[in-house]
Amino acid sequence: MRSGIKNLFLAFILTVGYFFNSYSQETENVMIVIIDGARYSETFGDPSHQYIPEMYELSNQGTIIHNFYNDGVTYTSRAIPALWCGAWTEVRDTLYNGSWTNYAVMPTLFEYYRKQKNQPAEECYYVLKYIPDLWLPSFDPDYGPDYWPEFQSMGSTDNDVAYQTEYVMDNFHPHFLWVYLADVDHAGHSGVWSEYTEAIINADQIVGQLWDKIQSDPFYANKTTMIVTNDHGRHDPQHGGFSGHGCGCEGCRHIQFLAIGPDIKVNNNTNQYRTIPDMAVTASHLLGIDPEKATGQVMHEILNSNSISEHNSKTSIVKIEKIYPNPFKQNTRIIYQLNGNKQVLLKIYDFTGNKIKTLVNEVQTAGVKEVDWDGSDNNGIILDSGVYPFTLKANNTIIYDKLIIIK
Repeated sequence: MRSGIKNLFLAFILTVGYFFNSYSQETENVMIVIIDGARYSETFGDPSHQYIPEMYELSNQGTIIHNFYNDGVTYTSRAIPALWCGAWTEVRDTLYNGSWTNYAVMPTLFEYYRKQKNQPAEECYYVLKYIPDLWLPSFDPDYGPDYWPEFQSMGSTDNDVAYQTEYVMDNFHPHFLWVYLADVDHAGHSGVWSEYTEAIINADQIVGQLWDKIQSDPFYANKTTMIVTNDHGRHDPQHGGFSGHGCGCEGCRHIQFLAIGPDIKVNNNTNQYRTIPDMAVTASHLLGIDPEKATGQVMHEILNSNSISEHNSKTSIVKIEKIYPNPFKQNTRIIYQLNGNKQVLLKIYDFTGNKIKTLVNEVQTAGVKEVDWDGSDNNGIILDSGVYPFTLKANNTIIYDKLIIIK
C-alpha cells in the first residue's frame, strides 16, 4: 500500500501543476513578442495610449495585466533568459562556434517544447536581428542543443525582424514563434525622447501587423495566442530618466503585458501582481508542455473558464500568491492565501517521494500566510542543489508545486 501511494504521488509530482490538463483548449500555436526596454508609462500606463494605438485596440480582444513586473535583474542579458526559462536562471560565458557568448543554465521553453512534443527545429523559431554572438539556450543534460530552436537572425532593425517573421510563417508555419524587437531599447539609450517614442510606435505597428498576419493565415487564424511583453523598463524620472535602466526603481521593473488569442479573456484588465517567470509558464500551459524546472505560475486569471484546469478551479480555497526567491541559495518564502479557517499541511519532499520536512501542520485563519524555509531537512541538515516538490493541503484541497535549491 505504501509503495502504491508513493508511486501515485510521483505520478502527480513529475508533472507539477499540469496533472489536470484534460481541459478544452483551442490554442495550437503561440507567438511571443518581446519589445526590449519599453517603459510601462509609455505603453499601457499612459491613459492616452498615444504610442501604442494598435496594441490598445487589440487589448479589446484580449487581456492586459497592469501589475506585470521584472522581479529580478533589469538588464536584457538576465531578463531575456528569465523569459525563456520561466525562472531567474544563472547565465554563464562560453566559447561557441569561435565567439564568446552566454548561455542559460536552466532549460528554455524552446527545449521543453521540442523534446516533450517531439518536434523538429523548424517547428520552433526564434526571430531577431543579426547578432554574431547569439545568447544561447541551455546545455542542460536532459535537454540542451538537441532541442534548441531554429534561429532566424537577419537584418538590423525591428522592421527587418517583422519581415523575417512573416517569411518564416509563410515558409515553415512553426507552431511556436519567439520574436525579439530591440530598437526601443537602443532608441531609449540615445537619450532623445522623440527617437524613443517613435521606436515604441513602430514596435506597436509591428505587433498589429503580426496579428493581422496571424488572422489572415488559415494555419494560424483563431488558433494562435500572441503574448507581448518587455524584458525591462527604464529609469523613472526620480532615478535618472528614460535613457538608462538597471536598478530596482518602478520605471525599470514595471513592464507591459498583453495577451490575445482563443483561450484569452476578451476585453479584460487585471491588476493581479505577476512577474516575468509567470509569462513563460503560462505560455507553456497554452502549448501543452511542462516547464519542469521553471518557477513561475500559470496566470489563470487571463484564461477563459474553459481553459482553466481542474487543479486551478479548486484553488479558491487555497491559493499560492508567490514563492520568492525561487530558485534560492539560503532562504525562500512561500506566500499563500486561505479563504477561510482551514487545517493546513505543508510538506516538502525529494523527487523519490520521501518526505523531507513538514513546514506547517495546524489550523489557520483566513488571509495571507507566509512560511520561510532555509533548505534544511527535519534534522537541520542543509540539502544539496535540486528540485524539491511540496504539497500545500487546506482541508481536502491539495496544491502541488516545487522549490529549487541552487548552490
